[in-house]
Amino acid sequence: MMRGQDLINKLGDKLSGLRGRITPNAEMDKITWFRAGGLAEALFQPADEEDLAAFLRAVPEEVPITVVGVGSNLLVRDGGIPGFVVRLSAKGFGEAEVVSSIGIK
Repeated sequence: MMRGQDLINKLGDKLSGLRGRITPNAEMDKITWFRAGGLAEALFQPADEEDLAAFLRAVPEEVPITVVGVGSNLLVRDGGIPGFVVRLSAKGFGEAEVVSSIGIK
């Protein structure tokens, strides 16, 4: 697993326009309700849907991305999580709207 700051530095300018918060080597025990687990290589907390979309376009396919909610019912192994963890807060991502029988918005 690459160190968080190395991962962020590797992506460099691709992440520069993002408005959300990026934290290298994020302590997952600080954001899970069980208060257990290792480090996320990097944590991204998008400002809104547009920020999330820009992030997903910027990060190469070979970089793992794990999406979590507010951290309830989430256990993280002590070895941590490689790549980026994207945390969707209830504030900006609390609703889902059905737009067709096969998708959500």
